[in-house]
Amino acid sequence: MVTPCLLRRVAQALSATQAAQLQDDVQIVIAEAVNNIVEHAYAGQSLGALVLHMTVSGTSLEIVLLDWGRPFPHPDAPPTLPDPCGLSEGGYGWLLIRSLVSHVCHSRDAGKNRLSLTFSLPDPRPA
Repeated sequence: MVTPCLLRRVAQALSATQAAQLQDDVQIVIAEAVNNIVEHAYAGQSLGALVLHMTVSGTSLEIVLLDWGRPFPHPDAPPTLPDPCGLSEGGYGWLLIRSLVSHVCHSRDAGKNRLSLTFSLPDPRPA
């Protein structure tokens, strides 16, 4: 229920920055990451907290997601493509996230998951 509202707020925040042209990729990545947090960190719980922080610099957009749920299972393992013949609905999220960002970093400290997602900004100079 919160994800559409969160994505609208992110789109509004990005629209006034040089990262506006990455809006579609950013929304896909955030939706997938939030889905993973809900499914894994807060599995079986009716409530959970999430903090999203965005920073735009001259060359990159960094998004940090914090949650206080369970640790992610193997967040740094190389993504593997699910068997397409198995008709799996899951397993594509990390692969999609890693294909759209330039850097992913996950850590766990003091009962908190920190997922940092970095997008490289396109060069604003004309080609």
